[in-house]
Amino acid sequence: MLLRAFSSIIACLILCYALLLMLPAYNREAPPAGYQSNTFDIIAHRNGRALVPGNTFEAAINALNVGADVLEMDVHLTADNVLVVRHDAVIDTTTNGSGRIAQMTAAQIQAFDVGFHEVDYPDLVAPPGIKVPTLKSLFERMPENRYLIELKPLETAAADELCRLIADYDLADQVVVASFDDSVLVYFREICPTVLTSLGEGEASWLFVLSKLGLGHLYNSPGYSVQLPMFEKGMAIVTPGLVRAIHQLNMRVEVWTINDPQTMQELMDMGVDSIITDRPDILERLVNPVL
Repeated sequence: MLLRAFSSIIACLILCYALLLMLPAYNREAPPAGYQSNTFDIIAHRNGRALVPGNTFEAAINALNVGADVLEMDVHLTADNVLVVRHDAVIDTTTNGSGRIAQMTAAQIQAFDVGFHEVDYPDLVAPPGIKVPTLKSLFERMPENRYLIELKPLETAAADELCRLIADYDLADQVVVASFDDSVLVYFREICPTVLTSLGEGEASWLFVLSKLGLGHLYNSPGYSVQLPMFEKGMAIVTPGLVRAIHQLNMRVEVWTINDPQTMQELMDMGVDSIITDRPDILERLVNPVL
């Protein structure tokens, strides 16, 4: 009796799974034309931090000069409500100063010089005078460029200020906003619905699980792109099957942080849409080889 009941449950589950496989994919709206969804993009991680100290204006200029299409950067909010372009919540790791950004004014932070990361690039020497920039200053000086901006703070004030700046400088078609935290993105989408976002970590994990089950087409994505590592804890994350599943949803696949040319080429052959790299110069030579 128990065996018969168990068999019925298994048969029912198989039938349900088969029906789910047959369901059509979500009719995901294609990204706006300004998003350039049909191009392969070189994304300069922290503005190409292996070439010039990261998340700085100088690094952004250099990244564009060596072939970057998109500037990826991180932002934090200062005590006087200014968004500064900075990865860590403290200034200790890449400046000659010390302190928490949330407890300092923008002017206090900009009193210090920026260098290379003391762990990642300890042997590189930066010229003096490079400062932590405000996001406003980058928007003012580089209004034609495209940005992938990661919101670091979990508090809503940073999201509010980012939304305001994007609107003030009319950059809604040139910015994609990212965060590891799903709740930050949920809030940002509510207050800034005209600006595209990528997926948060939880959202991306759910998409990954569904794709592994062959059910990625059922994912109702709130974002237009997803940034993924190639491997996580020894497991391959980015595979041809996952790339196909994400493309079926009219989303872009962007892989971080890749600095060696062999892996870059493997990912391009796989059909990913963007590679996020500290070395945009290396990726540019692969994308546009000199004949």
